[in-house]
Amino acid sequence: MRQVFGIVVNAATKLQLVPMMSKPTNCKAQIEISFKPTNLSEKKDLLAKSIYAAIAADTNIKCPASANETIVRITKDDDSISLELASSETTALRAAINSYLRLVYASLKICQSTSTVNDDM
Repeated sequence: MRQVFGIVVNAATKLQLVPMMSKPTNCKAQIEISFKPTNLSEKKDLLAKSIYAAIAADTNIKCPASANETIVRITKDDDSISLELASSETTALRAAINSYLRLVYASLKICQSTSTVNDDM
């Protein structure tokens, strides 16, 4: 008969030995973007309205394969746009924030380039 001696690890002490990461279940972000006209011919409300129209259509697209759905709500005031994002994971929230900020930036650059083209004519 073989005898084994040692420390018996119970569930409480075993969990302390393994590094644990908390996984948040409700991640939210709120971003407000205000627009200022870059030249006199640009109007703040027209710029906000154009960018809102460009990115609002993207919120209606649903991806059926994604397990962690990111909920996006966009509202427009006179000269600003508010983005409210919610997700179950921080990585999905971060990806959504980056995507929408890039869309806003690209839309802003397009609006600015078309206004300078119209000014030259």
